[in-house]
Amino acid sequence: MGRSIDIKFWGVRGSTPCANPENMGFGGNTTCVQVELPDTEELLVFDCGTGLRNLGNDINGDKKALKGRIFITHPHWDHLQGFPFFKPFYEGSNWFRIYMPPQGEIGCKEILQGHMSNTFFPVSMDMLEADLDCETIPIGKKIFENYSIEYIWATHTVPTAIYKVTAGEKSIIFCPDNELKSDKSEENESFLKAFREFIHGADLLIHDGQYSREQYKLRKNWGHSAWENILDIAIEENVEHLVITHHDPDNDDEALSAIEKEAQGKAAGSVSNVSLAKEGQVLTLPIDE
Repeated sequence: MGRSIDIKFWGVRGSTPCANPENMGFGGNTTCVQVELPDTEELLVFDCGTGLRNLGNDINGDKKALKGRIFITHPHWDHLQGFPFFKPFYEGSNWFRIYMPPQGEIGCKEILQGHMSNTFFPVSMDMLEADLDCETIPIGKKIFENYSIEYIWATHTVPTAIYKVTAGEKSIIFCPDNELKSDKSEENESFLKAFREFIHGADLLIHDGQYSREQYKLRKNWGHSAWENILDIAIEENVEHLVITHHDPDNDDEALSAIEKEAQGKAAGSVSNVSLAKEGQVLTLPIDE
């Protein structure tokens, strides 16, 4: 078997979990993605939505101590709700580092302490037994063993990261909350230029597509994109595989299946692969030796 990067989706919903029978095909948990790299034993996780609980249940009980790094795009509820329910945090032999972009004057540790304060949750950060440390990371590239992480700012309602993972020649971009606007303001034009450069030629782009263009007309400035807009840009920027995520909780399996079919039809012959994220799905990127 050749070497590869495996990407597993543990949560694909936006805004709120929706455990309805009509949503189970695509999944009802909020955002959480695991990336497995071939040259490191580190657990690499992006966002801590309710899907993080299932990831924790899957790996909890491993005989060897776990070492992991968790990158949070921003502190909205749907991206943090799973954090207190991640069982490996309660095992003293495990080691985790948590990263988040600054929220004005407030950093990663203060955000998580507030999220788990007694007012909102009975377990506080200091009750977690694993070796945990929080880091507020600035714009730029951070080099780890055999891979790097960098981010640019998304267009969202709070400071939000668009993360890029680079391992060898492969690049994966994680962008579950980002509004692609069509206005011609200097600020938006500047953002779109930087965004296009950041995603150009990516092997995998996981991007917000919560609305259709018709729905977006009534949801401007809510911080999310129309799936048609990101599809057009992905085609123009030679993205190899686009995965549309952060599904609206009101879109059931039938609606999402119809969107996926329409997106694949629009992309035929332009992008190698277009799909909608499904909970439990694993994507594999082969790495050339």
